[in-house]
Amino acid sequence: MDISDFARQLGIETCLEFDPELLVPEQWIRDLCLENKCGNYGKHYMCPPYVGSLEESKEQLGMFRHGVLLQYSKTLDARNDHEGLRQSRVEFHNKILEMEEYFRNEGITHLWALMGGSCALCNVCIDEPGEPCPHPDKARTSLEAMAIDVLALLDKFGLDNNFHIDKVTWTGCILY
Repeated sequence: MDISDFARQLGIETCLEFDPELLVPEQWIRDLCLENKCGNYGKHYMCPPYVGSLEESKEQLGMFRHGVLLQYSKTLDARNDHEGLRQSRVEFHNKILEMEEYFRNEGITHLWALMGGSCALCNVCIDEPGEPCPHPDKARTSLEAMAIDVLALLDKFGLDNNFHIDKVTWTGCILY
C-alpha cells in the first residue's frame, strides 16, 4: 500500500509530496508567538520559547529532503464547539503518529512530523513549571511554532486556506 492509500484509509483527505524547502520560517510569524496571540507562549512545550530560535528552526528544517503535506477535516460548529475542535486536533495528531509508524515500517527512520496548531494531547500543558512533558514520544511541534506561514503554504499548493464555520481542517506534514 502506498502512502496516499494509507493516508486515505486513516481519513486524511490531502496527502501531497513536496520539497521541504517550501517551509521557510518567517520572523513575523515568530513575532506573533512572542506577542502571545494564541496564549501558548511559555506555557506549552511544543511552542516558543521551548522549540528553539528561528535559526534553529531553519537548521532543523534543512535536514530533510522530502515531505508529505497532510490535511484532515471534520464537520463541526467551529465557532462554538470548543471540545469538538480540541478532539478533532487530537484525532489528527493520532493520525500523524500512525503516518509516522507507516514511514518507520517502510524503513524511513529519520523523520519529523509537524502539526497544525499546538499539541493537544494534554488538557493543560506545563501544569507545573519545570515538570517534564508527560508524552515526549508523542508530542509534536506545530508548523506555526516553527514560524511557518501555513496559509501561504496552502496557497502554494492551491488548497483552501479559508476558515469555515461548519468544519475545521487541520494541516500538518511529515518530513523525511
